[in-house]
Amino acid sequence: MKKNSLTLFITSWHETPGTGGIYTCYLDSTGKPEIKSFTPLTCAGYLAFDRDREILYSTCRVDQSTDGVAAFTVSKDGTLIPHGSIVASGGKSSCHLSVSANRKFLYCSNYFSASFSEFSLDDNGMIAERTRIIRHSGSGPNKERQEQAHPHCCVFTPDGKFMATADLGNDTVSCYPFDEKYGIDEKNPVVNKMTPGSGPRHLLFDPERPLCYLLNELGNTVVSCRFENGKLEKIDELLLLPRGANNPTKASAVRFSAAKDFLACSNRGFDSVALVKLDDCGNLTPAFLTLTGGSSPRDINFLGEDFFAAANEFSDEIRFFDFDASNGILSPNGYRIDMPRPLCIIPHLPLAKKVS
Repeated sequence: MKKNSLTLFITSWHETPGTGGIYTCYLDSTGKPEIKSFTPLTCAGYLAFDRDREILYSTCRVDQSTDGVAAFTVSKDGTLIPHGSIVASGGKSSCHLSVSANRKFLYCSNYFSASFSEFSLDDNGMIAERTRIIRHSGSGPNKERQEQAHPHCCVFTPDGKFMATADLGNDTVSCYPFDEKYGIDEKNPVVNKMTPGSGPRHLLFDPERPLCYLLNELGNTVVSCRFENGKLEKIDELLLLPRGANNPTKASAVRFSAAKDFLACSNRGFDSVALVKLDDCGNLTPAFLTLTGGSSPRDINFLGEDFFAAANEFSDEIRFFDFDASNGILSPNGYRIDMPRPLCIIPHLPLAKKVS
């Protein structure tokens, strides 16, 4: 099978103006990476990509008290062109972004401010304005990490009827009803209480089945759930660490393989990626565990069907792997890119062909 080349966008978080930003990288058919361009953006963090309009959104720093969101048009060669002005999120440590299916709204989680922000988008995908800030309350049993609410992601259900937030601080997943014209209904969320002290961080929804997968940072686990009308019902749970691992560690990122038959979950501390085999019923089976070759893999991602990357935040590098989709095995291929504190990896994948 012929392997395809692709473009990657990688954020580099740095407070010094002109040092942090977004790298555009090219990955050839052998998996060899090459940096093509760099777009400065102070404290560039999480990315969301509107593939229909070729617009990339990134969290960033506005000043010492608040973060913001910037938008860029992706040119044909992958370079980024500013698409309007940076809009303040009204919160601190903005750590996740999600675009609504109708491409009218953008949502941003603000970890340290116990809130998430809603932005309206115009017809060209430009950030028009911040329309509201929704605040969470509550805490958890881990007094050091769960002293208050900490929304860590905001993702849409496949049918677009709910926007779900995983809150590390109060151990909940709140599903807010979504209206295509008015945005979310902040007063009537369906609040799902998860395992106390688990620290929900990131959430993925299966696009075809009523299933979702929740990564717990503090528990270092992944949980599969049945999803219906905003309610999550636990099916299975899997520890992401090997037996005997006792060094301090915390889970970070969760990603689907291209075929949606594997999950990849990263551990920081026990610096590794755990591959989990999925089935149609939500059962979780450990498949493979590999070290990332660096320190603190903040983000990971599948790069098409054949390759994989891990952003080792504290060793300032991206490590690349070959992925065998037949058995879920990752193999280091020897390629790496050095950059200051990489945080997020997004591949520029082609749009799925529409069936007429």
